[in-house]
Amino acid sequence: MRRTFLVIACITALTNTTLVKAKELHPSGLPDFTPDRAAALTKMFTDFVATKGINTAGVVVIKGGKVAWTGTFGSQAPGVPASENTQFNAASLTKTVTTETILRLVDQGKLDLDESMAPYWVDPDLADDPRHKDLTPRMALSHTTGFLNWRFLAKDYKLHFQNDPGAKYGYSGEGMKYVAAYAERKLGRGFESLVKEHLFTPLKINGASISVREANFPNIARRLDEDGAFWGPYCFPQKRWCSQEGDYSAAGNLVITVNDFAKFMISVMKEEGYSAKIAADRNHVQADKGDETKVICGIVPDGHCPKTQGYGLGWEVFDYGDTQLLSHGGSDWAELTTAYFYTGTQDGLVIFLNAPNYRALQVMPELIELIDPISPLVAHYKNLRLRSNSRQ
Repeated sequence: MRRTFLVIACITALTNTTLVKAKELHPSGLPDFTPDRAAALTKMFTDFVATKGINTAGVVVIKGGKVAWTGTFGSQAPGVPASENTQFNAASLTKTVTTETILRLVDQGKLDLDESMAPYWVDPDLADDPRHKDLTPRMALSHTTGFLNWRFLAKDYKLHFQNDPGAKYGYSGEGMKYVAAYAERKLGRGFESLVKEHLFTPLKINGASISVREANFPNIARRLDEDGAFWGPYCFPQKRWCSQEGDYSAAGNLVITVNDFAKFMISVMKEEGYSAKIAADRNHVQADKGDETKVICGIVPDGHCPKTQGYGLGWEVFDYGDTQLLSHGGSDWAELTTAYFYTGTQDGLVIFLNAPNYRALQVMPELIELIDPISPLVAHYKNLRLRSNSRQ
């Protein structure tokens, strides 16, 4: 009871100066950060991890394009506390790394967002469907390929067009894998080597990987199921299946420290690696998500409804006119991740949670709200939590 009271008191102290503005302003940045605020957040994150069944948590707060506060909490493995060297499986945040690699190659003239990928790559499952000629990198990055999220969701486990390419939004990991395969074939290089050359090496990010590397295993936060069992760092207990050494994915399975991901995101904020024209294209809504929009304008405070929202190039975009919020999340059976930033202020937030997905959803909205009380993503994660709870 005492711990609950302290957490509530701290939440009130952290947010009461900010929530007043929620009625007047659209989201544009994170509240000012002070040593007292950092100390309070450290206490609260420690309590949440200890009491809510979270194995490991990593968080970075970015203000003005610089790290203002960072912390890791919980255990990396039994008897091994989490540290700044702990790597997390970032799940679908991998897609932002793929996107940023592609955009840098476009800026160099080596790839083209609007050319057909067919001369360089055609998935065998699509060889007899002439619509494969219409697929472009832009469609893959904006999730308008017409594919399901994963081919194994189809009855025959094969890749098909659910919609004509470019016709409508449909979130697809297969689309990300497709654009990576196109880049590999056109440039004659493995995609992992392209990521390293154009992102990780320039940013001095060491150890991060989009492929399974046994050398990383000791540093990866252990993913445990509801019973506390460990199945392996790249294993999926529901499918009784594990990725093997050297397997890579352009859509998931990035392992990276929370601080290295923040370093990557700061580079994205600062539009490093490509022209302002490409950055503006990235920040522009390319695909309307329809009923899948994250900001439900009827339930958010006045001023919090974006002028437009949807997918840009590899990032979800909430456009408020004078600023945009770019975000992406990741979710799998044992992790929940979120990362976003405001283009105007270059403020941002990264939260990685290593825990059974259901447990992580119980705390994610509160953790975001502690740091960024008027974030439009708070309501989104609360809605996901309600839907998750209704299925339990």
